[in-house]
Amino acid sequence: MSKVLGLTGGIASGKSTVAALFKKKGAAVIDADLIAHQLVEPQQPGLAAIIATFGQDYLLADGHLNRQKLGQLVFNDPQALFKLDELTHPLIRQEILRQTATYRASGQCLIVYDIPLLFETGYQPLCDAVLVVDVQPAVQLARVEYRDHLDEKAAQARIAAQMDREERLARADFVLDTSKTTAELPFTFTKLWQSAAFQNFLNQ
Repeated sequence: MSKVLGLTGGIASGKSTVAALFKKKGAAVIDADLIAHQLVEPQQPGLAAIIATFGQDYLLADGHLNRQKLGQLVFNDPQALFKLDELTHPLIRQEILRQTATYRASGQCLIVYDIPLLFETGYQPLCDAVLVVDVQPAVQLARVEYRDHLDEKAAQARIAAQMDREERLARADFVLDTSKTTAELPFTFTKLWQSAAFQNFLNQ
């Protein structure tokens, strides 16, 4: 029987790197961000819904979504973010469930849901356990500023748009601290994987 592990954490916490480590262990990873990107490509229903709601100004000349402009809007306007979520989340969920059914049918032992807003969007009940990738706040802020080329205020706004760190940790079954360097993460991951608690989750 397939086990579903929810993988979540704050922005720039290192979820993608952890997801890649699970792939190396043979897990099937369902990437919600990748699905979200695919759904707003030209000719896809997600893009059509976004343009119908927010207007042609959010469409680039080549027919693609102007992600930067839309990001600036929704991370500074909670109502706009709510509207965007209403449009895209049902489509994302439908695709996640489709992929899950395919992996279960193939006999996949471990399915990992890589979902940044896993708790906020109601995926926890679909998971057998949840792993929270955690990072110290100061490290997270520096990563967001560097990665997304944002000033401190803009970076803080993106962090604040997600669930409070303490609440996320309180709802976790497993926690993986990624505050150190990327080079050290495989060792930290291996320690988690080999722990009695995680092996019990995999094998129970």
